[in-house]
Amino acid sequence: MGIVQRIKSAEIVKVSFYSGISTVLKILTSFVSAKIIAVYLGPAGLGMLGQLTSFITIFLTLSTGAITNGIIKFVAEYKDDEPKQNRIIKASLQITLLCSLLCGLIISIGAKFWSNQLFSKTSYSFVFVIFGITIIFYALFSLAVAILNGLQQYKLFNLINVLASIIGLIFSVTMVVLYGIKGALISAVTYQSIVFIILLLFIKRSGWFNWQKIKSSIIERADLVGLSKFSLMAIVSTAAVPMVQIIIRNYLASNTNSETVGFYEGVNRLSLIYLSLITTTFSVYYLPKLSAATNNSELKELLLKGYKFILPLTFVMLLITYLLRNLVIKIVFAESFAPMEAYFLPQLVGDFFKIASWLLAMQMVAKARTWLFISTELIFGVLLILITWALVNQYGGVGAIYAYTINYFIYLVAMFFIFKNTLINESI
Repeated sequence: MGIVQRIKSAEIVKVSFYSGISTVLKILTSFVSAKIIAVYLGPAGLGMLGQLTSFITIFLTLSTGAITNGIIKFVAEYKDDEPKQNRIIKASLQITLLCSLLCGLIISIGAKFWSNQLFSKTSYSFVFVIFGITIIFYALFSLAVAILNGLQQYKLFNLINVLASIIGLIFSVTMVVLYGIKGALISAVTYQSIVFIILLLFIKRSGWFNWQKIKSSIIERADLVGLSKFSLMAIVSTAAVPMVQIIIRNYLASNTNSETVGFYEGVNRLSLIYLSLITTTFSVYYLPKLSAATNNSELKELLLKGYKFILPLTFVMLLITYLLRNLVIKIVFAESFAPMEAYFLPQLVGDFFKIASWLLAMQMVAKARTWLFISTELIFGVLLILITWALVNQYGGVGAIYAYTINYFIYLVAMFFIFKNTLINESI
C-alpha cells in the first residue's frame, strides 16, 4: 500500500477530517462572533465577557457532575458489553440531573453575590438568574455528546457541533447588536438551551439511545466509583483554570487598566479558537483510544502517531498565525486592539508547549490517575499565578503571557519525566 493510501486509510486522518470540518466552521463562527464583540463592546466589554465565561465554565462542568471524560472512557471501554454501557449511561444521567438542578439553585439564589464578585456591581444579577434556570439543558446536551464521543460516532458528533455553531453564532451576534453588553452576557448563558433543542431532534431521529434498556439497567457501586474518579479530576481542572484566569484578570485590572485586561482576554480567546482543531482531536480520537489501550506497545504507538501528526500541524498553524498577526487583529478584533500585537509571540510559543505536554498528560485522564492529575493541576495553577504576579510588575500586561509560556514549558518537562518511567514499564 502506497504512502498516500496509508494516509487516507489512517483512522486519525479520518477523525481529524470530520473534526476539522466541524472545527473550521467553529473557528469561522468564533471569528465573526469575536469581531462583532470587539466592535460593539471594545476591550473593556471583552474583559467583562471573559469573566463571565470563566464562571460559566466552572458551573457547566459541575452541572454534569464533571463526569463527561469518564463517560467517554467507559462507553469506549465497554464497546463490546452493552449492559455495562447502559449502566454507565443510566448512572451518568441520574448524576447529571441531580447536579444540574443543584447548580441552578446555587446560581439563581446567589445571583447578586455572583454579579458583585465578577463585575463589582449587582445590576447584572438577572444574567445569573437566567443561567440558573437554563443550566440543566446544557448539562443534558453535554452528557449526550459525551456518549456519542465514547461510541465513536464521529460523523454525528461533528454534525451536531456544526449546527450548534451556526445557530449559536446567529443568536449571539443578534443579541450583541441589539442589546450590547447585556445581550452578550445573556447569549453567553442561554446558548446551551438553543443547542439542546438541536440535540432533541437528533435523539428522536437517530435512535442511538435505547431508553427501555437504559431504564431497566441496575446501577452498581463500581459504576459510581469509576465515574467519581473522573469527576474529581474534571472538577479540579475545570475549576482551577477559570479561577486562575479570574485571579489574573483581577490582578491585571488592579495593576494596569481595563484595556489591558481586554488584550489579555483577546489573545487567550484567539488561542482557544485556533487550538480547537487540535484539542478536538484529543477529546474525540485520543481519549477513547488511550482509554482502550491495554499495553505499552499500543500506548507508545498512539503517542508516537500523535507527535508525528499533531505537532507539525500545530507548528505550521502557529507560524501562519504569527506571520498574519496584524491582519488577524484587524479582521478578528478592531483597531483599538492594536497593542495586542506584542502578546502574540509569547502566546504562540506557550501554545506549542501546551499541545506538546497535553499529548502526554492525556494519559492521566485516560487511565484515571486521579491524584497525579489533581496535584499537577493545582501545582501549576498556583505557579502560573505566582509567575504572573512577578512578571506583570516588571513587564506590564504582556508579562501575563510570558508567565503562561514559562509555566507550560515547565509543565512539559514535568510530564516528560513523569511518563518516561511509565512507558518503560511492562504494563500500564
